Amino acid sequence: MRVLRLASTSLPALALMAGAFAAAQSSSSEWQKSYSVSGRASVYASTGDASLEIHSCGSCGQVHVRVDWKDRKASDFELSESQNGNQVNFELKEKVHIGVHFGLGNWHAPQVSIEVPTQMDLTAKTTDGSLRVDGLQGNVELHTSDGAVNVDNVSGAVRLTVSDGSIHMHNLSGTLESRSSDGGAEISGRFTALQVHTSDGALDLTLADGSNLTAPSRVESSDGSVRIHLAHTLAVDLEVHTSDGGIKSDLPLTMNGYDSGKGSGHNLHGRLNGGSVPLVVHTSDGSVSISAL
Repeated sequence: MRVLRLASTSLPALALMAGAFAAAQSSSSEWQKSYSVSGRASVYASTGDASLEIHSCGSCGQVHVRVDWKDRKASDFELSESQNGNQVNFELKEKVHIGVHFGLGNWHAPQVSIEVPTQMDLTAKTTDGSLRVDGLQGNVELHTSDGAVNVDNVSGAVRLTVSDGSIHMHNLSGTLESRSSDGGAEISGRFTALQVHTSDGALDLTLADGSNLTAPSRVESSDGSVRIHLAHTLAVDLEVHTSDGGIKSDLPLTMNGYDSGKGSGHNLHGRLNGGSVPLVVHTSDGSVSISAL
């Protein structure tokens, strides 16, 4: 009779193996890993052509990253990740392929989802993939070269740079710096300072009730119409200029001046609710419409 003998394994070794499996799991369809944090988390995420979604898990004490490979192979990508205290870094990029490659059908880029504590600092980048952020409080810096951006329910300091893609940002609170080269933008929130620029695309901006500008702010469009909706209680020193386009305003302004001429374009200057903090609106080629909420 043959006897099957099992190699002995110590309990500590088994525990170590189990912990490693819980920390990072991978399969042919996905990869995921959790990182425990004990204080304010800081996350850097760069996903190349993969779409990236980051949302709050409330007061949880961890950062959880999940990669859905879709119909791509994990071996086609380089994945690097690390943790140093409460700083978590994650980077995904496609490997460089040498030679001639043939593909059939439409491939779907991977999707990266990250759950984070509500109060945290974030830097997120995509090259050719959509970017979505929801429910954060802190310093948020976002970059995408070619992809739509959706940001909702974020408070703190937001900085956004987009080369080519639409922008949808709603229910923001705090300060915003946004610069886009090609794509329309819809932005709304309660702001204390604004710097918004779009090179080519219509801009729809709402300063909701509760907005209180405490620093000079500027809204600028090189080629595209601008529509601005202001809370009726907002106090600002409003200056509007358009080089090629009309100005329409139904605000109860205390006018300081208005002029219109072929050489100087159209200019409007007035105070809303006696405000002294400047809000400058400038377009090179596009009309400006300003209304009260």
